[in-house]
Amino acid sequence: MSEKTPAAKPRLLYVDDERPNLVALRALLRDTYEVFVAETTDEAFALLSGHDIPLVVSDQRMPGMTGTEFLEKVAAIYPDCIRMILTGYSDIDAVINAINRSQIYYYFKKPWNETEIRLTLSNALESIMTQRRLVESERRFRSTFEQAGLGLAHLELGGRILRANGKLQEFLGTTEAELLGTPLGDWLPGFDPTEPLGHPGQLVVREAPVATPQGERWSRLTSSVSLDGHGKPDYLITLVDDLTERRQTEELVLKLYHVVEQSPLSIRITAKNGIVEFVNPSFTRMSGYTAEEMVGKQADLLLSEQAQEADHKTLWDCITSGAVWQGEMPSRTKDGRLLWTRVTVSPVRTRDGVVTHYVTIKEDITERHRLEEQLLQSQKMEAIGQLAGGVAHDFNNILMVIMGYGAMLKGDGLLAPEQKEKVDHILEYADRAAQLTSSLLAFSRKQVMRLQPANLNDIILQVQKFLARVIGEDVQLRSAVSAEPLPVRVDSGQIEQVLMNLVTNARDAMPGGGVVTIETRRQMIEECGASTGEHPAPGAYAVVSVSDTGVGMDETTRTRIFEPFFTTKEPGKGTGLGMSIVYGIIKQHNGFINVYSEPEVGTTFRVYLPMYRMGGAAEESAAVPDAPGRGTETIMVVEDEPSLRRLLDSILTEHGYRVILAQDGADAIEKFQGTPPGTIALVLMDLIMPRMNGKEACEEIRKVDPEMRVAFTSGYTREFIDIRDAMAEDVELIMKPVQPTELLRKVRDILDRSATPAA
Repeated sequence: MSEKTPAAKPRLLYVDDERPNLVALRALLRDTYEVFVAETTDEAFALLSGHDIPLVVSDQRMPGMTGTEFLEKVAAIYPDCIRMILTGYSDIDAVINAINRSQIYYYFKKPWNETEIRLTLSNALESIMTQRRLVESERRFRSTFEQAGLGLAHLELGGRILRANGKLQEFLGTTEAELLGTPLGDWLPGFDPTEPLGHPGQLVVREAPVATPQGERWSRLTSSVSLDGHGKPDYLITLVDDLTERRQTEELVLKLYHVVEQSPLSIRITAKNGIVEFVNPSFTRMSGYTAEEMVGKQADLLLSEQAQEADHKTLWDCITSGAVWQGEMPSRTKDGRLLWTRVTVSPVRTRDGVVTHYVTIKEDITERHRLEEQLLQSQKMEAIGQLAGGVAHDFNNILMVIMGYGAMLKGDGLLAPEQKEKVDHILEYADRAAQLTSSLLAFSRKQVMRLQPANLNDIILQVQKFLARVIGEDVQLRSAVSAEPLPVRVDSGQIEQVLMNLVTNARDAMPGGGVVTIETRRQMIEECGASTGEHPAPGAYAVVSVSDTGVGMDETTRTRIFEPFFTTKEPGKGTGLGMSIVYGIIKQHNGFINVYSEPEVGTTFRVYLPMYRMGGAAEESAAVPDAPGRGTETIMVVEDEPSLRRLLDSILTEHGYRVILAQDGADAIEKFQGTPPGTIALVLMDLIMPRMNGKEACEEIRKVDPEMRVAFTSGYTREFIDIRDAMAEDVELIMKPVQPTELLRKVRDILDRSATPAA
């Protein structure tokens, strides 16, 4: 069917097989109507299909089909148009029957009356237009009712459902047939029909959960009363809005809000131009700035001066390109403190991808940053310590040769007195060199310690007379030792060296004179670590404090004071090793040291040494050792250093021992396997050798003879060696450098013990 064209005048179709009648009626009505005429029913149906014609008038007598038959077919196809007929008296019965069947609105008798026709057509047209408006209104209402985005129901005043749209049916998971006639309260428990009736002209809103086939859903019920033309309640209207997704979204938003509010991380939201719009409580705790002080301000308020130029530009270049920026930077707090923070800045985009805001998340990593610096410092000191320890170890081999041959030469009775004096000088300076290696090992914490029980107060009093000569006349030395004994197990010589270095350092900090104070006391250390990041074992400690009234140190100097080769003195006036050696000695004693200092106030060093519980019996004083005895046993000497190998051969041979020399572990195994069983009484070997070290060689030798006595020589301590699992616990260790008499005494002692593999 083609689209029907709109009309400027009301349209009327007149069907008559007599053309004069068609012409006459058209001429009569064309001033008011747009008149279409047809001589046959086929022409009439063609016009009806192409035009919207509300009025149809037909002659009763037509060939092939009467007017009433034609109008019955029109009614079946176009029920919304008004149908009228022209008839004579002879056809009146058929017309009346058609009227009774509601197929004809009115009939005109021939000849027609102009006034009657005009009046009847006008009334009919008004009737059909009114009917069409009602139909259109009903269509629009039904369309609105069905297509509403909310569930919609009309109810009786008692609450029973009169109609329900598809959205409500979908929400409740049912059909309109199941809903009609049932109380809405059966489906929506939150609905009470008396509420809107009690408030006519107002909306009543309630939210409540609803059980549906999809599970519990949240709904909002909006009810009102529809009034009739007399202002009386006619029926109820209820809107049902599914709030489930919105409520879930609100709960999610609330949850996210609580997460942001309770987050331990600082969170800040800024607009695209950098103006702060939101900060969480952690932001306030970290920065000191409240939300009132920050909202509306520029975000870079918290950047430190050193971060403003480089970091700030890099950050903004990154996020303005749409990327996420991560990094570490300093931030300034409200009270001026400088924090190190790990920062993540992310752009916030709309659904269309447009950046509107930025979220900045900060984590305070000041403590971690400080610990990392300490770790780097510790690693640096450890690396230099490894170097110093290695140098000292190799130098000990050289010193042992010098001291060994010097001692042998000094014992030669053929030397003249002046020659012995020169030998004494050689041995004196070799001993000084040994003290130098001891300092290097102290710095690297690998030196040999001779730990003895002692009262820390006695050590202070003993060394005080030497310290007075060191500091000079313009510096006063004061001491305040604890009234109670402070028993410790220490190498007294090394503790004296610590005190000497600390007092010397204090003297240099007071070029115009001042006061140095040494104090001792007892202190309990709890589980928490010290302020410098040390984590000592809890327990009782003996504390010695060395304070001065000198120039003090700034924070940068204080944090580097124990760094190797760091010195504040002029070039050529300090090696930078003094405080590093102090640090190494204290750490090897399982203690720790703190330093407190402020510029122009002074400095205090506090040394903590673990307290030692003295035994019940008095400590025996060391007896003067006897001269080493001679022997006749066979000893295998394994040493990769040729000069030291020759020295050991000479020392042992001169005292009656037979010696088998081997240059490394592999050579030792080969020669041991080639010697008759029971010949070798002791294997004396270096611990660190090329091709095969001492531990590996010892294991192979013990496979041949499990009872073989083995002694190692090394410049490292047993603790240092055990950490590297370089030797077994049942093996004797002789530390380098060693004097010939001490070596012979040690060898004799091992050989004279019972026949067991371990010393």
